[in-house]
Amino acid sequence: MDQSDQATRAAARDLIGKTRARITPARVDILATLLGAQRPLSHLDIQQLLEPSLDRVTVYRVLDWLTAENLAHKLSGDDRVWRFSAAKAPHHHAHFHCQQCGRFYCLEDITTDLPMALPKLFSADSVEITVKGICASCKTA
Repeated sequence: MDQSDQATRAAARDLIGKTRARITPARVDILATLLGAQRPLSHLDIQQLLEPSLDRVTVYRVLDWLTAENLAHKLSGDDRVWRFSAAKAPHHHAHFHCQQCGRFYCLEDITTDLPMALPKLFSADSVEITVKGICASCKTA
């Protein structure tokens, strides 16, 4: 394990520790994987990266826990597959989903901050904005 892997695992342990929940190897492995990823990962992506150390049910449970603890956020693609990324900061931005390669990109300049104007007696907990199109890599390929 190189220094960047060790630093990523240490960051994952620290983030989990701040929740005051148990710091388990599965939680550390999965959060470290998300922290080191360059793109949102599906459950299958994570399972394949960590195989054979974690079974699929454990991966599902940990991803649900990470999402509930705001350590990860999930995005739904047109293929109905959830993809997860580490919530390195409060997640208040839109995403771009490439319809050709399937990749997701964070659009930091497009915010989804609350509160926003809603009809009377409506209240929002979160906002998701996904822009769909073709990414720069696919356009030039």
